[in-house]
Amino acid sequence: MPRIAVTPVLVGLNVAVFGLMLAGGVHPMAPTIDSLIQWGANYGPKTTNGEWWRMFTAMFLHIGVLHLLFNMVALWNVGGFMERVLGTAGCVVLYLLAGLLGSVASVAWNPFVVSAGASGAIFGLYGGLLAFLLRHRDTTSYASLAALRTNTLAFVGYNLLYGVVQEGIDMAAHLGWLAGGFLCGFVLTQPRRQASRARRYVHSALVGLIGLLLIGEMAMRLPRVEDVEATLQHFASLDTTTLATFNNAVSQFQQGQLTEADLVRVLEQEVLPPWRAQRDTLLRLQGLRRLPPRQQRLVSALVEYMTARQEGWELLQEGLRTNDPRALKSANEKQHQADQVLGQLGTAEKK
Repeated sequence: MPRIAVTPVLVGLNVAVFGLMLAGGVHPMAPTIDSLIQWGANYGPKTTNGEWWRMFTAMFLHIGVLHLLFNMVALWNVGGFMERVLGTAGCVVLYLLAGLLGSVASVAWNPFVVSAGASGAIFGLYGGLLAFLLRHRDTTSYASLAALRTNTLAFVGYNLLYGVVQEGIDMAAHLGWLAGGFLCGFVLTQPRRQASRARRYVHSALVGLIGLLLIGEMAMRLPRVEDVEATLQHFASLDTTTLATFNNAVSQFQQGQLTEADLVRVLEQEVLPPWRAQRDTLLRLQGLRRLPPRQQRLVSALVEYMTARQEGWELLQEGLRTNDPRALKSANEKQHQADQVLGQLGTAEKK
């Protein structure tokens, strides 16, 4: 390919999307996690609950202007070379398949890490370049081979090292993109011979179709990831409404507007059922091994709080039914324990 066409388009798309993000109020240097998710970043709880398009849109989002500039320089350098090697269609196939495979790897390995950026697809292009160098090491001049090898290893090595030492970097996506790019590049970079343009397009289209089917199958096999933030928001709403219901019933009971049987009914029908269901949800979250440390600590504290509150209400229910003063005293102690846990949780969150 004497001239390149798709690489400038890809660079333009990435820059245009970033411009739209800025116009939408996203911070140019440090976009928030919420803003990235709103714009289509790859995030396990969203992606595996039906928003599969995030695996594609995440490839065109960037976490700040420096992230964008670094990736666009790399994309222009390696993209132009790979487009000449593979042709326009082959380069597009390699870019998209490598990026999608990395997105699948990201959700499978780090489902609670927000993933965004063209760096993954660029890793795929470098993986394809590695495959090209491997297949054509005997037909490429030593000077060209050395320069290409140095540039490739420098980019890949820097990103992998940075991912190891910097907390929060999605290494799964990087490795997935690199492996995907190498595999696709190995298939797409045929031995050097004259081939018609139509034949190259058919070959690239066939690789793209098979790749999409395989990636789609892997994506469908990913387990559904619980949306922790949504669950925590639901807990906050439930805590407010349930305590309001309980306190209102206790106030009416103290004023003689409700009998003991009425208060038991409120506990049994309005307070405890939604509380137990929410606690069960938090218990499932507590058992997730890959939950980020901060969320793991928060969920554990909320489980402790909800357990104490629930046991207090159950003891109150038992004490009212059997007129047992010991159960009523234990119920008050449990409620006091729940208040202490909640107070400690609020203090920890402020820190």
